[in-house]
Amino acid sequence: MDESVNEFSIKPTERNISSGFVGTIICWTFGLAACAFAIAFSFAGSFQTKAVGMIFLLAGAVICGWARTSSPKWKLRLSAMCISGGLILLLSEGLLRMLTPYPVNLQSNMVPHPQLGYVLDPEMADVDVNGFRNAEVPQEVDIVTIGDSHTQGFNVTSDQSWPGQLARQLDQSVYNMGVGGYGPLQYKTLVINALKMKPRHVVLGLYLGNDLADAVQGIGKRHTENAVDNSFRHSIKYHTAVGSMATQLIRKSAIGRPAGFGINHPQNPTYVAARRIESLAKSLDLSDVAIAAALKQTAEMLVAANQQCLQQGTTLTVMLIPTRESVYFENQKNRATELSGTLELVANRELETRTWLASVLTNQKVAFVDILPAMAAALDAKPEVYPSHDEGHPLAGGYATYAASVSQKLSQVTRTSTN
Repeated sequence: MDESVNEFSIKPTERNISSGFVGTIICWTFGLAACAFAIAFSFAGSFQTKAVGMIFLLAGAVICGWARTSSPKWKLRLSAMCISGGLILLLSEGLLRMLTPYPVNLQSNMVPHPQLGYVLDPEMADVDVNGFRNAEVPQEVDIVTIGDSHTQGFNVTSDQSWPGQLARQLDQSVYNMGVGGYGPLQYKTLVINALKMKPRHVVLGLYLGNDLADAVQGIGKRHTENAVDNSFRHSIKYHTAVGSMATQLIRKSAIGRPAGFGINHPQNPTYVAARRIESLAKSLDLSDVAIAAALKQTAEMLVAANQQCLQQGTTLTVMLIPTRESVYFENQKNRATELSGTLELVANRELETRTWLASVLTNQKVAFVDILPAMAAALDAKPEVYPSHDEGHPLAGGYATYAASVSQKLSQVTRTSTN
């Protein structure tokens, strides 16, 4: 009996070979997967992104090296660690999807469009068949809003965007034609499209921070995955709950914070990147021939759009949207702070642009509302106006101020047209 058992028992050497083979296969699989992840993640990325990719590449190389040289026992231990790590990621993904709003994809995917260059991907949950952020496409509507990412509503859900809040404040139907990255050239086409819905009002949100630069750049086809990140990184950052949450946490932490300075406002502290100041100052530099020409073309477009609206019995209202930097400068300019000097260049250039544009709109009898004073006052009056990290788009409280300013202006416009 003992001899038969010994005859059919697996010898220790055979057991080691079997376990070593399994461990080798598992280690090679995870090692090569880590290397592939590193290459796909860091492709066409910044120095910081490539550094992260090098870490994963090194980890993959170590795992593969371990698969070749270590004993069967350690191969199995490493295999168990890799499998456990994979299971933890899968479990975390599932729990985050059930218990949190992640994955977050506020910067919706974009698809090409023949006239506008691109629109939002209709496959997104809150995007209609036309590629705009609405539940549906009505045949007729009370108000159409036109603009860029501020009108689309970056940082908030669709109902918290200023068009969504405007609909509730006025108890009227609002159709949102705002898409991130749009500028005056798209607005010209959108006004024509908006009038087909026979609205009573068209509200055009002109973001002074980059709309002139967008006009200089022109209309081009664009896709978020190519314009913002490579497709692999984009999928991780916006379509997985773990990646989405990690991206948000890094952006809001000191680890992912670019060079710049903080604004320690008691109600709405924020952080401004130096590179953002540089970019805004360049986009508002009227000494630049191209920017000055874009401002003139924008004014001509607004005047022409107003005439188109009047011919159909629709009112056009232009909302002058300030940069976050001008809002904080306006809020703190009468206080003894060093930040006023830091923000002064952007604020002064924006003031020059706003003043000139307001003068043209007034002379041409185009209704407009400058929401800078309301936004500056909102910083002291309510929380959640702007994020605490480097982000120029408002939060729900800021968009509420946008909506309230437009609501008040539309009431004035309606009374004036009635009288």
